[in-house]
Amino acid sequence: MKIKYNEIEKSLEIKDGIKNHYFVMKFLMILNLLNAVLRLLNLNKTGIGFQEIIWFTLGIASLIILYLFTFKRTTKEKISIAEISGLKEKSILGRSRFSIKLLNGKKRELSELKTQAEFNELKKMFTEIGIAN
Repeated sequence: MKIKYNEIEKSLEIKDGIKNHYFVMKFLMILNLLNAVLRLLNLNKTGIGFQEIIWFTLGIASLIILYLFTFKRTTKEKISIAEISGLKEKSILGRSRFSIKLLNGKKRELSELKTQAEFNELKKMFTEIGIAN
């Protein structure tokens, strides 16, 4: 587990490559959105067909994903204890995903946590620090 508690600064330090991953995802969503807009510019000449519906759907999906990555998630590597609301575990298709919920409504994904044992260890660290789960 690459999550450490810095007692001097009273913060959590998370070392994973999520900042680069989110940058690539945002870049791809912007390219996808740009491509959808360019495809739909000639809508009045070509009319609405199957391809236009697909590109419109892809553009809307890209907008939603871009919104989520920008305003609902964070990539901070150093999170102050005062900003943390608690830990969250979510199970999708039998696979658990873990995240830190922040007070400002954003969440920080913990992609490095793979097992329940690592999550329990993190819970124990949070309890020792004084953060409610």
